Amino acid sequence: MHPANAIDLLRTNPLDRAAARFLQRRQRAGELVRVRHGVYVERSAWDVLDRRSQYLVRMRAVIPLLRPGAVFVLDSAAAVHGCPRLGPWPDRVHVTVPGLDHDLHRVGLTVHSGGAVRTDRSFQGVRVADLAHTAVETARRGSLAGAVVALDHALRSGVEPRVLEELAAGVGPWGSVRLEQALAICDVRHESVGESYLAVRAAELGCPDMEPQHEFRFADGRVARVDFWLPREGIVVEFDGRQKYEDPAMLHGRTPEDTAWDEKRREDRVRARPEVNGFVRVYWEHVQHPERLRALFREHGVPCR
Repeated sequence: MHPANAIDLLRTNPLDRAAARFLQRRQRAGELVRVRHGVYVERSAWDVLDRRSQYLVRMRAVIPLLRPGAVFVLDSAAAVHGCPRLGPWPDRVHVTVPGLDHDLHRVGLTVHSGGAVRTDRSFQGVRVADLAHTAVETARRGSLAGAVVALDHALRSGVEPRVLEELAAGVGPWGSVRLEQALAICDVRHESVGESYLAVRAAELGCPDMEPQHEFRFADGRVARVDFWLPREGIVVEFDGRQKYEDPAMLHGRTPEDTAWDEKRREDRVRARPEVNGFVRVYWEHVQHPERLRALFREHGVPCR
């Protein structure tokens, strides 16, 4: 069971005012966290949840308010699908109710009007928009980088590009330019959020086409795969995040020290190739601040505006 589903929700009951006042006193004392009006959770359980899990708890809290036929959409559907996110998770939950005349807003909840939404799973008994629909609708909102991150996640999860393109063709004009740009940049070969973010920044800086996940093959049979390759310039560009050296799923049983040593040896082998003229390591602070990335690229001979 996901931690967000295991945490107990403590709801006030208008028929038991004494119990409601008791929960309010515990919240004022710092023992409880109020996730919405009249709904609390134990602080000790809340504080160990990551931000996405806390958002899923907020979704559980609003379920009694939802109309029949409601479907979780946008950020709420993205949370269920495990979509990565560049910014913090919001407090507001989003659902749509087909046939509703206009949007409705309550504290921490927006009920969107609209037509039928494709669904492929449920969360706590409420249907959830499928990943393709969620990625496309998310891509119409927010930043270009966030749009590409969402679309790349959908592609890596098995959504076919043609499905995204068909959905994009059916949306209205609002956000369509950003969506078109994001579809041109997204690529199933982007293996991480950092690589998706870097691909967006490179496009914004006017860098030449960078080939994702290029493979260098050696005489001994070994293969070194790099994040991006600029064939005309002979330059390798790698996104280097701390997760590579800290996440157990990426360490594959190795220590961080072993991983760093293996990474150095791989880089040395790639640098020794005759077609390689440069090797650039990009860090999170570079993609967050485009001027730093521009300076880094110019320093290493990567063409950009």
